[in-house]
Amino acid sequence: GNIPGEHRMWSPNEPALIRQIFDKHFGQSSVWGRKAARPPLVLGISGSKTYDFIWRIENGEFPVSRIFDAKDDGSATAAESETETAANQYLERIFIILMGTNNLGGGMLPEPTIRGMDAVGRTILQKLRDRNASQPAAILFSELLPRRDDFRARKMCPPRCKNEKTLEPFSSFMPAIEKVNRALPGVLDGWRRDYPESKIVLLSSKEGENGIDDSKSHDMKTIFCGREMFAMERQEEFDLHMPDHLHPNAKGYDLWARCIKRGLEAIMDGNVQLLS
Repeated sequence: GNIPGEHRMWSPNEPALIRQIFDKHFGQSSVWGRKAARPPLVLGISGSKTYDFIWRIENGEFPVSRIFDAKDDGSATAAESETETAANQYLERIFIILMGTNNLGGGMLPEPTIRGMDAVGRTILQKLRDRNASQPAAILFSELLPRRDDFRARKMCPPRCKNEKTLEPFSSFMPAIEKVNRALPGVLDGWRRDYPESKIVLLSSKEGENGIDDSKSHDMKTIFCGREMFAMERQEEFDLHMPDHLHPNAKGYDLWARCIKRGLEAIMDGNVQLLS
């Protein structure tokens, strides 16, 4: 949804390098590319926030074409009905969403940012249900990535200050990011409750055993990506993957793509398949 989904100009050939990275992981000749019926549609825009993203998908950017067209006009034969039932076990699309850091960067507090992220997921899930309630929907939702562009946090005061009376600025975005990320498991649990037909997976920058937490149920999973989502203690290593402390470069995208692929594998775990 937001700027990490766009190419950054770290070097003259950086866009080409990033394209090569995504072709390697998700292009037509890759494992995931061969599974998909169509290439990915990227809706990331520089500076996009939750509310304008919702406006965009409400006003023409939400994909409405049917990749698999199953009809039920009441005249279907038993064989046709069985075919349609099988078709409804396929995922037409998997939505991969990273959204919210621009809300914080624009001065929004964590609580309304969390509500905006909740609204993004619910808007997508409802639109999918309205189109075909029997077909499973899938969302791979990312925690906010770490950011260390502390100078931007300090410049926001006033009006967004740690202490409004003394005009003491925030020294970092990380406390706000951590507060948002702590709320996301509960947000996604709400989606699973209200849209039980859906496959919903959270990508987390935390470390976890085997990278997957499926202790509650088969469909309640968090992928713990750790370093693959830039949870790095050494500043030198962080700088190598996020030169401006906010946006990944080609090396960063290569790392992050591994996390995304593990999330896709979790969504596909079971009898729901990508349409191919």
